[in-house]
Amino acid sequence: MAELVRLSEDEVLAIRRQMGKMNIATQNAFGRIEPLDPGKLSSAVHRQFTSGGGKYKYDTLHDIGATLFYGVAMSHSFENGNKRTALVSLVVFLDKNRGLLVDTSEDELYELAREVAAHEIQIQTGASRSADTEVGAIASWLRERVRPKVLGDTAIEFRQLRDLLAEQGCTFTSPDNNYIKIYRDQWMVKTGYPKANFIVQVGEVKKIRRALRLDEIHGIDSAGFYNLDTTVDKFVNQYRNLMKRLADL
Repeated sequence: MAELVRLSEDEVLAIRRQMGKMNIATQNAFGRIEPLDPGKLSSAVHRQFTSGGGKYKYDTLHDIGATLFYGVAMSHSFENGNKRTALVSLVVFLDKNRGLLVDTSEDELYELAREVAAHEIQIQTGASRSADTEVGAIASWLRERVRPKVLGDTAIEFRQLRDLLAEQGCTFTSPDNNYIKIYRDQWMVKTGYPKANFIVQVGEVKKIRRALRLDEIHGIDSAGFYNLDTTVDKFVNQYRNLMKRLADL
């Protein structure tokens, strides 16, 4: 199993700065971009690296994501927008480790942030409330809502592939007899489209990427589909209303 990639302090700051460029941040009490207390931010981020006896305390996708979210949200490192920064940092962490947040509504994300901030998240029965038990509760919440993401040239749902291609500037025609045309600048490819959640096989993914000049030969490897700025912008734009609601917490 590949080792999980933990976010660095610099990456969390990069996320914060990217969020700060967006109207959703500047218009909704986001505060200063840089941390008020760099030491607090450092401690918050480095919760992921807590270890003892040569072993990490947090060593699963859900546990690491939970302690990262908890640390950034509760450290109050920033003037404002701590919970929003924590949430987007969590999403970026999941993305870097091929994890996808699914079956989750804005209300559920809002309640997670609210309950954590108010120390009201439901912990294990009989346990005493502490940072550890609250992180455990967040991890349990994530286990129910995170699944592995399929990246690169492997079979993938069309709607996932469509999102990836849209991030690269592709446009799509309406389906016609179970086919759809995809355009990127002067290039076009036609592919099957029986329904949004059908699986696009590996060979077809390769054909689409090659036809649209989105393959390794043209300087875009699989990792090129996924970058921090794109992940931040996509999530914040998708959940604009949530970001506004979190600003009032």
